[in-house]
Amino acid sequence: MQKQKLFFGLVCIGIFFLFSQCKKETENNEPLPPLGDAETWVTLANEDIQSLGHIVRAIQSEDAVEHIRIEDELVHLEMHNGSKAQVRLDYANYPSPLVGAHLIDDDYYWTIINGTGTSATRLIKDKDRKNQNIEDEAVPKMLVNNTGNWVVEMKGLQEEIADADGKPFRAIGRKSLFNSVSFDIDSNVTIVTNESPNRSYVLPKYRPFTLVFDRAETDVLTIASGFAIAVDFRQVGVEELEFDLPAAWSVTYELNVAQKSGVLQITSPTGMETEFDEEGVITIRAKDQYGRQLERKIPVKVEVGVVNYASVTFTDIVAGVELTGAIFTFAENLTSTNVRDVTAIKAGDTFRLMIPEGFPDLRKVTFTTAAGNFDYYFKPNTYLSIGEQNLSIAPPVLTSYWQGGIIVHIHETLPLSGIASYKITGKVVHVQSPEANINWFPNGNVNVTAASSDTDGAANTAAIISALGGPGTSANYIARWAIRVRDGGYSDWYLGALRDYEYFHQAWAPLVPNNASHVATINQKISGFGGNIKLQDTHNLFWTSTNISTTHAKAYDVRYNPPYTTGQKVYGARGLAFRDFQ
Repeated sequence: MQKQKLFFGLVCIGIFFLFSQCKKETENNEPLPPLGDAETWVTLANEDIQSLGHIVRAIQSEDAVEHIRIEDELVHLEMHNGSKAQVRLDYANYPSPLVGAHLIDDDYYWTIINGTGTSATRLIKDKDRKNQNIEDEAVPKMLVNNTGNWVVEMKGLQEEIADADGKPFRAIGRKSLFNSVSFDIDSNVTIVTNESPNRSYVLPKYRPFTLVFDRAETDVLTIASGFAIAVDFRQVGVEELEFDLPAAWSVTYELNVAQKSGVLQITSPTGMETEFDEEGVITIRAKDQYGRQLERKIPVKVEVGVVNYASVTFTDIVAGVELTGAIFTFAENLTSTNVRDVTAIKAGDTFRLMIPEGFPDLRKVTFTTAAGNFDYYFKPNTYLSIGEQNLSIAPPVLTSYWQGGIIVHIHETLPLSGIASYKITGKVVHVQSPEANINWFPNGNVNVTAASSDTDGAANTAAIISALGGPGTSANYIARWAIRVRDGGYSDWYLGALRDYEYFHQAWAPLVPNNASHVATINQKISGFGGNIKLQDTHNLFWTSTNISTTHAKAYDVRYNPPYTTGQKVYGARGLAFRDFQ
């Protein structure tokens, strides 16, 4: 009897536990959100949806933004046709569904997003199971139902939204639809959303009109007495500039419409004037063809004996070349494509310029002469400093640094005269090689016949990359390593063909890389340009991009004489990247 009672008790406990678990599986017992909070989430979510609709319809109708106003977390956009949108950047990030837009055959359709995976987005449909074109102006709404779950309503049809696990999407907060807003120099607006994946919506600016100085309006420009300093700016749509100046200060300017830029030349008082202001504010008013105005300010100060600019004297200039102007191009680093151009002021034989903050590397200078313009390229780690300095602009020759690498071939016959001495074309080699050996190909089963050229390394490399299935995500094969080189800010590097290595071998004459008594001098010169290549040391065998067969490709080995050999593709070697320059 006692055993029967015990068994019955255990059965009751088991049934109770089973039913309690079933209830947990079928019901969401989390507390409902406070009513006021849910109403706020719904209001903000629906405002975002309305704004997205206005943005998409503006894009489809090829409308443009006429007015932009930023107010706290809101970016207000007013279109030329009169419609308005506000982009809310409050960065709310609670788990919640989003309503977005999906482009199909030039039309945008409303979507619902319930997660972050590729299957998290689906099209919103009406009661007739039709996709909802955003141009139709019917707008979905987000709601929170009386059980505390998110609901989407479209044309009166309400649907409870499921989360990524297929369960009702509980309303515990709101996620922002909009992620960021950015503007380019034309004031075109790029809006990025938190849809999955993130989407970008670009709206052009109606009659763009901008004036941008890369300095804060609180930064005081200090100039030595009687000197002129160039201040570069970016602009679009500026027709003319007007100035309000402190006493005895002067400003001239130039506009470059094609480059969307300009330069001011600000000259300080000498201190000998009857009246002058030691400090003050230069007010710049830009006007466009429609009568609109923009105003910017530059605080200025004159100090006797203070030098806050670089003064550069160029040496080793080709005979007969007279430099009349110079624009200095600085980069963030050796590989960066982000650069700043600074216009210098010529004072006698020197050029004065302000060094741009955050752009330390002098990459090149564009010179103006009576015979035309030319560019001069400097080796890595060329820096300017405040005060006087000399820079050589000796004409480039073989093994000079130029456009991202060491010159190994020049098409023209040297010597040249005048500015032609600087306007050469040819080929450079990258000063770095892989730190470890890398295979040519993953197997010996593919004959990359389109990479069989002895002279066209670029075409060979393209064929190898295609045979590999694309650039991949890493430099796991030597051709993939070569195309990832970015020195000088260029992206057209390739694995050299046999002839490219012949150029490399011959460029050092009378030295040769496969002579043990010569390599120390060659390695030292490469190292002076920031290179890591140590011939007949850590770097001996180099892959070319010239294919031979399914199993072999041509190679270059500085231990041999002659240095040209072959290798099995599945084995590792170093490599050299080349590019052609104009």
